[in-house]
Amino acid sequence: MKLYQIIEKMGNIEKPVISFVGAGGKTSCILELADDWAGRGKRVLVTTTVHMERPEILGRRGWIDQPAENIRKALETPGVVIAGSASETPEKIRGLSERIYFQAASKAQGVLIEADGSRKFPVKVPGKKEPVIREDTTHILILAGASALGRPLEQVCHRLEYARKLLGSGTAVLTGELLGKLLEKGYVEPLKRQYPGRKIAVILNQQDLLKDPEKVRARMEAGLSVPVFLHSREEKKGIHMILLAAGFSRRFGENKLLYPIKGKPMYLWTMERLKEIQEEGLADSLTVVSQYEEIIKEAARQGIFGVKNPRSERGISSSLQIGLKAAESHKCGEAEDYYMFFVADQPFLRKKTVENFLADFEKSGKKIGCMSYGKVPGNPVIFHERFVPELMELRGDTGGKRVLKKHMEEVFFYETEDPGELEDWDTKKDPGTEKAKTPMQA
Repeated sequence: MKLYQIIEKMGNIEKPVISFVGAGGKTSCILELADDWAGRGKRVLVTTTVHMERPEILGRRGWIDQPAENIRKALETPGVVIAGSASETPEKIRGLSERIYFQAASKAQGVLIEADGSRKFPVKVPGKKEPVIREDTTHILILAGASALGRPLEQVCHRLEYARKLLGSGTAVLTGELLGKLLEKGYVEPLKRQYPGRKIAVILNQQDLLKDPEKVRARMEAGLSVPVFLHSREEKKGIHMILLAAGFSRRFGENKLLYPIKGKPMYLWTMERLKEIQEEGLADSLTVVSQYEEIIKEAARQGIFGVKNPRSERGISSSLQIGLKAAESHKCGEAEDYYMFFVADQPFLRKKTVENFLADFEKSGKKIGCMSYGKVPGNPVIFHERFVPELMELRGDTGGKRVLKKHMEEVFFYETEDPGELEDWDTKKDPGTEKAKTPMQA
């Protein structure tokens, strides 16, 4: 289950302040939820009451040792603002002062707080002064990592001495029942006493490591007085590639997509590379959109899903939307779906470049990505499913870059070293002056 869905089940309020405690992925869960809320137009403050990794280590921008007015200004527009104070440990940050915190938090529509330390262990039992919860907290999420189950307690638990006291035993292999007991006695009961009225739940992270996660959840919940939610450390993504091959080539003088380059029609260079990417399992579907019967027939011959655009005169937005509707039929169950648009007049775009782009986009955590040269957006462009309604509202010869420019805080730029890869052929090129690199080398 996604984190925003967990919060909705627990009971949404107008301005949630959520403290993450326990172990097994607090920081990654905080950033996941922050990005999701920001993508829905919220202003999100991320901070800590203990220590957390410096934003630059997380690949993020941070507001460290900044006055409250600077943090508040950053929170004037939707996005994620990570704020804190410098720590004696160089790779960490500490929390904000009370004054700065409350001034900054008043500007946010949601606040996410790392309120516990675990030293990278997947399970924790808190010490006497842990966790550190702010009084304005509305939700408390207690995390544990599924990687701890089936292993000796001493290998997986932070504050081992407290855990042994709670279990009344020495060495133990951690089961779902024991984990539920540890979290109930160590976290739930004390938190209910100290913070009455707060919404509390346990999240078992890394559910993808379990053979029968629902059975484990039920065993944990039997020993707990709060609900247990399952969450995967990596949500599955469905990647759907859409090749737009329906243009009129007015400046080219003839149908450029059928123009031969090294004995092969221009469009075919890109289409065959995308087919290889799909066959290697790096994408879940490939759809070709065209007004040209020859291209649709060739796609079918190669086993590629082709769809005809009978109204190409309406501009690129019509092809984009036809491709989206067709690609949505390949949606991947409960996975998050992403739609990646290519144009068929970039014959120098290399397969390896596309693969590297996808890999780096995955690591970025962003919801929109595009290839670029000198930070100038180019094609291909990829969009998270949440942007489908905006893409479906485009009209005329307006492509996805209009949506991209509205959400620049969500965009990952993949810089290519060769601008020729992003060049589209709007006019014929003299074969004698073509680049030394050819599509055959791409």
